[in-house]
Amino acid sequence: MVLTERETKMSSKKIIIDTDPGVGIPGTDADDPIALLFALADKRLDLLAVTSTFGNCPPWLTARGAKKVLQAAGRDDIPVAQGIPLPLGGVLPQELQEAYKGPRGKVGKIDLPELEKGSSSIAPEQIIKTVHQYPHEVTVVAIGPQTNVAAALLIDPSIADEIKEIVFMGGGLGINPTYGKGNVTPVAECNIYFDPIAANIVFSSGIPMRMVSLDVTNPETGVILRDDAIKAIPADKSPANALFAEICATYMEKPMFDWGDGCVLYDPLAVLAAADPEVGTYESMSVKVETKGQYTLGETVPDKQSAPNMQVMTDVDGAAAIAEIVKTIETL
Repeated sequence: MVLTERETKMSSKKIIIDTDPGVGIPGTDADDPIALLFALADKRLDLLAVTSTFGNCPPWLTARGAKKVLQAAGRDDIPVAQGIPLPLGGVLPQELQEAYKGPRGKVGKIDLPELEKGSSSIAPEQIIKTVHQYPHEVTVVAIGPQTNVAAALLIDPSIADEIKEIVFMGGGLGINPTYGKGNVTPVAECNIYFDPIAANIVFSSGIPMRMVSLDVTNPETGVILRDDAIKAIPADKSPANALFAEICATYMEKPMFDWGDGCVLYDPLAVLAAADPEVGTYESMSVKVETKGQYTLGETVPDKQSAPNMQVMTDVDGAAAIAEIVKTIETL
């Protein structure tokens, strides 16, 4: 039986993506806009809203990057809400202060649409509104610092009982000894490190959670889009595929991490996990966030003495996951 478009949408998983897509800036990770393209292409997902956070770029710029992706896919109907520009502690990490003074703080090689007036810092409200509109149905896919999600929980704690699940890309537990700890410090992954207070609030919320960390998003598991596969993207097939190819090519001009010849698709794996919970192997764990350590700030720590608060992806067939992500995006 072939489902109609309406039937497909009704059976799809409703999601919000909280993200920090840098689009068209050499060296800025390509995974966030690719994650958005995949979410738009995958029929198992119904993307209700996008909220922008800081990280790769400031949230006013990541919001414009998100709008660019939506436009390329012909989905201007999906709202984009600009997020909070600072972590909950009130001070932007020094690494980001310096980065935003350079190319990561301004529009790059790809033209971006302007934002509507009055769209500043409304991401938490968008999360609250959407969750209340579809209680117990919405999965929040958090693929940047978790500031907006934490702020939404602080503003309206009742949404903790109404969010179906949070799937997030972040952290590392050392399961993979080569890549599974830190990428911004020796022990901290950037999405958690940039706002550990927010991550701690989200981790402690009681909401069902799944963690997709550096332990599985790395070259050793095969979660990397190699240069030859990038060159094979059918850029002339559609505006979405043209943007897909251009984003990857721009990243390859100056890769942010020397993790192999290609783009590590950290965030698209989290979106794939939202669409297909069986894409990886999981283990129930209690995971805490270090919020005060001078040398360990942002570290994600497994706590064997406490009850599990999330499902942690511990293994994945990365090559198969990447092939599925690319093949799905090519349908746009």
